[in-house]
Amino acid sequence: MSAHRIARLAAIPAAFALFACGGSHTTPAASAPAPSANVAAASNGGLPADVTPAMVAAGDSLFNAPRSCNGCHGKGGTNGRNGPDLTTGKYEHTDGSYAGIVKVITDGIPKNEIKHPEHRFPMRPRGGHDYSDEQIRTLAAYVWTLGHRQ
Repeated sequence: MSAHRIARLAAIPAAFALFACGGSHTTPAASAPAPSANVAAASNGGLPADVTPAMVAAGDSLFNAPRSCNGCHGKGGTNGRNGPDLTTGKYEHTDGSYAGIVKVITDGIPKNEIKHPEHRFPMRPRGGHDYSDEQIRTLAAYVWTLGHRQ
C-alpha cells in the first residue's frame, strides 16, 4: 500500500471526529513542533522557508532590469564593474542567509566597509532605488539562489 494511501486512510478517523464535534475542534498551533530550517527548505524546493519560486522569478526580473542591481553586480550577479560576484557562495557583508541578504539590500554597504579597492562606490540603501519591502524580499530571494546553487 502506498504511503499516500496510508496517509489518506489515517486521516479518516480525524475527519470523522471533527465532523462529530460539529467542526469546532481546533488543534492549538503550539502543539505541533515547528519544522527545522532544513526541513522547511527541503519542502520548499531547497529555498528558505519564506521564499517561493515566484519571488525568485520576480527578483530575477527586477535584478536584471536596466539600471538596476546588474549595473554594479553584472547580469546574473556575475561580477559587474562595481560589485562582487554574487554567484560564488562567498559573502563579505552577510552570513549568506536570506535574512542577511535582505538586511544588506535594505541597509546598503557604506564606502568605508567596502573591502575591494576596485569597487569604488558604496552600495546605497535599497540599492539606490525606492524599492518596496516586498521588492527587496524578491531581490534577496533571487540573490540567495545565486550563491546557493547546488
